[in-house]
Amino acid sequence: MRHRSTRALQRPAQNVFGAATLLFAVASILMLFSAHGPQGFGSQAWVGLVLLVQIAVALRWFFGPLPTRRDFIAFAIFGDLGLSSVLVLYEPFGALIGCSLFAMTGALCTYFLSQRLLIAHLLWCAAFIGFTTIRGCFDSTEDVASVLAAGLVVLAAVTGVPLLAHIAWTAIGRDARRSLVDPLTGLLNRRGLEDAAVELLARVRHRGHCVVVLVIDIDRFKQVNDHYGHDSGDEVIVLISDRLAALFERNGVVARTGGEEFVVVFTSPIDSVHHRIGEVGHTLHRPDDRIPVTVSVGASIISQPADLWDAAPTIVTRATRAADSLMYRAKYDGGNRTASSHL
Repeated sequence: MRHRSTRALQRPAQNVFGAATLLFAVASILMLFSAHGPQGFGSQAWVGLVLLVQIAVALRWFFGPLPTRRDFIAFAIFGDLGLSSVLVLYEPFGALIGCSLFAMTGALCTYFLSQRLLIAHLLWCAAFIGFTTIRGCFDSTEDVASVLAAGLVVLAAVTGVPLLAHIAWTAIGRDARRSLVDPLTGLLNRRGLEDAAVELLARVRHRGHCVVVLVIDIDRFKQVNDHYGHDSGDEVIVLISDRLAALFERNGVVARTGGEEFVVVFTSPIDSVHHRIGEVGHTLHRPDDRIPVTVSVGASIISQPADLWDAAPTIVTRATRAADSLMYRAKYDGGNRTASSHL
């Protein structure tokens, strides 16, 4: 849902699941008037209560913000347990037909939740469909062959289709993630940095922190390649990447944007920002390395970003360009130093 190619699908996806939840509600209403539906005041009252919750959930899908992962998990649990608690009150054959509604929860698990949660959902569905099929076999209103055939068809549709869709979706998602990652270092590339930086800024927008963009370039890297060879040069790049990733693991994103150039976007309280910037050179240069290298760093500090959140991609681009110019200034001054300014 965060990948740029799927952002246009966020609102249609919410509308689809809202419509699906309304489908649940309509089915619940119709079954209240069906001979196969719940009998007795207690059963009908419970179905009515679940119906009200279904309508509230549908409104949340239609008019609420993009759900978080917790929201998706809550929707999946409600879909499975709510539907099961209603279907167990139906006559067996009507309940067996109603089990097809598990497919919508399966779609939600397939596209928005983890493999483990999908498997848990499929196991629950298989167990409930098996239980309902056995109930139907002992019910005198339908012949055993019809019940078994219906049970097999519903089981295949509810469990088989989401499983195959998950396999395909996982492959597509893996390719999408690879398009955002530098293959040598495992860091983000320039394209991935933009998405990650916007997400980082969104998480800290209410904390009052400043935002810093660093452009880091390894000094005299061509000499490293010429003297030690390109394989050793790649080892240096990977080593620098690992140290940067560890340094900004908690409050920043790191990308490799060129051969020996890196960009870091991180957040920090204003009183410690210069200390954090100064840590970069000391962390990356270690005299006891097999190939010790130094770096030139350009730092662009956005001290008051509160008015710039709505233009996050633009401000990150501007700050990166400014930090890039500062990095070249540091390099022209001899390297192994940092130049910074406030944007």
